[in-house]
Amino acid sequence: MYLSKILITGSACRNPYEIHRALWKLFPADAEAARDFLFRVERSDRNHAEVLMQSDRQPETSTDGARILASKEYPLSFQAGQCFRFLLVANPVKTINDEMGRKDAEGETKKCRVPLIREDDQRAWITRKYEIVASLDSLIIDPVLPLRFRKSKEDRAGKIQPVKFQGILTVEKPEAMIELVQNGIGPGKAFGCGLLSLAKA
Repeated sequence: MYLSKILITGSACRNPYEIHRALWKLFPADAEAARDFLFRVERSDRNHAEVLMQSDRQPETSTDGARILASKEYPLSFQAGQCFRFLLVANPVKTINDEMGRKDAEGETKKCRVPLIREDDQRAWITRKYEIVASLDSLIIDPVLPLRFRKSKEDRAGKIQPVKFQGILTVEKPEAMIELVQNGIGPGKAFGCGLLSLAKA
């Protein structure tokens, strides 16, 4: 596992989907590879985006529009009872039936995701994500500006509503904690959500 700081420049930094595509180019071409990185935009303006990226593979070379500022190994090792400060920008949602009653190819009612807006629902969502893995000792929930994106190939615009969660947790199941960090939390990972950052409390 590696942690890297990446600088994205140009028009890509204004579209989370294009940031995701730019990060892909930092790894060797592999037609069989699945996405094996998570990222979060730490700071951005219209021309620059500083990105924190966690990846299974080490990014190899900078490209036009994406420059590796730093990269280091990030060994994952936890013990039961350890306390960590955590930061997570996530996309808390729930799945509901399509209001129009539309059907999918199998004739089942389509499902759609809707954002959780109320803080009580967001708190319950993150508590479920940590269930068994860790206990939440403190939790602060802050709103984040919506992420607007456009998938150029499909010419389709979209929006997700991230939320910032931070606080202190205590590890209960070390192996499950490793898996949680590796996989990230919640949907929207292609748009910069789900990266769980930890620091010893």
